[in-house]
Amino acid sequence: MPKRPKKVSFEQYVQLALSHARYSRNEDGTWTVVVPVLPGCITWGKTRDEAVEMAKDAIEAWVLTALRFGDEIPEIDGCALYYAVDEPHPATH
Repeated sequence: MPKRPKKVSFEQYVQLALSHARYSRNEDGTWTVVVPVLPGCITWGKTRDEAVEMAKDAIEAWVLTALRFGDEIPEIDGCALYYAVDEPHPATH
């Protein structure tokens, strides 16, 4: 029987993704950040500290965009984002 992923909060998921971020210093002194566990999640900053903050923002935006469009949110290290989908309620008059 396959092991079920551990369900984690949004903030925990962001921290997990951030732990996989890869930082590289560019020739001009800026920093590029790639988050390989979230395809296409790439950002940069003027300093390493700024790059870390930008990476957090990019991860949050990636996840929120995926949720909005119904895209798959990948598991990270055996953990899955726990979220609820609001069902539309019929209008009452």
